[in-house]
Amino acid sequence: MDLTQILMELAGVTGIEAYQDICTDEDADRYITYIYQDERPALCGNNEVLADQCDIYVSLYTPMNFDYFGAKKTIRNYLETNEFSVISIGTRIEDDPSGGKIRKTTFDCRYAGFREQEEI
Repeated sequence: MDLTQILMELAGVTGIEAYQDICTDEDADRYITYIYQDERPALCGNNEVLADQCDIYVSLYTPMNFDYFGAKKTIRNYLETNEFSVISIGTRIEDDPSGGKIRKTTFDCRYAGFREQEEI
């Protein structure tokens, strides 16, 4: 299951750059990452898997002085509009590699979709 295109669109929706797994811009003071945490069959029938379920973490990193509530709402609404179930949203303060502090807001999401059936 490849949700990369949907998740990369977070950059256009929020104006904050999005990256898979890790931010590659060392100078970025705000960014979004997403990680595929788990993927597994969700629905079986006729001796085959019909649908998969995927657990994904989407994280918003922002400076301490950034008003992140609007971005948090925009991300949540975008994910839900694109058929993600947002299980929880948590925020904590972490050490920034530059020696300061950064706010990390993580969206624990679930997505389920049918597999494309191959014709034999």
